[in-house]
Amino acid sequence: MKKTVVVFSGAGLSAESGIPTFRASDGLWENHRVEDVASPQGWRRNPDLVLAFYNERYKKISEVKPNPAHFAIAQLQEKYHLVNITQNIDNLLERAGCKEVWHLHGSVQTIKCEHHIDIATAVSDYYYCDYKAEWKGEITKQDKCAKCGGQMRPDIVWFGEAVDMRYEYLQELIATAFIFIGVGTSAQVYPAAGLLPAFQDTKHKYFIDPNPAYSMLRGYEVFADTASNAMPKLVENILSMA
Repeated sequence: MKKTVVVFSGAGLSAESGIPTFRASDGLWENHRVEDVASPQGWRRNPDLVLAFYNERYKKISEVKPNPAHFAIAQLQEKYHLVNITQNIDNLLERAGCKEVWHLHGSVQTIKCEHHIDIATAVSDYYYCDYKAEWKGEITKQDKCAKCGGQMRPDIVWFGEAVDMRYEYLQELIATAFIFIGVGTSAQVYPAAGLLPAFQDTKHKYFIDPNPAYSMLRGYEVFADTASNAMPKLVENILSMA
């Protein structure tokens, strides 16, 4: 049985492919207030704006390519059971060849019914529907749920909605991981911030970021570098010791 490698990634992994980080220092995302394009309230106020915004995101993501870090990560599958846990909504890991990718914040690969929300955050005029479909490039107001007739929306976790943490599976990974790698993420915002200490007892731990928060990384081998520079070298070393 192959040993398990868990790679936890954030925006820094895909930034070198040309995908901008989620939010700039001025609180805007691609010149829009985050609250207007990434919240249930923004969706209810102006669904046309939200659909246009994410259709443009989908278009931009489809135009960029995986970078050397994505391809290096995929190489780990040659000798290990690889599990990617990512904060990114893009599909660059999959396009690089990664078979198991867990998107904490949703993915541009699927769309879902607007009623597909976490029951704990539901409001009175919403009910729960689990329907999802493939995102084929554009969502329009004519895209309706095949189960309940609701409007289809991006399968992206917005502010106020629950992150896909899969706690039971996460506990299994924590108990069995042989190698844990954090890359391109500050890992300082919860719930993702809990992953670094959660894997503290993993035998081999690595962290790649140009500006690492060393106070959080006791026991980690740290590479203060970009993902595309450091990840191929790290993967080469890991494969050589398998």
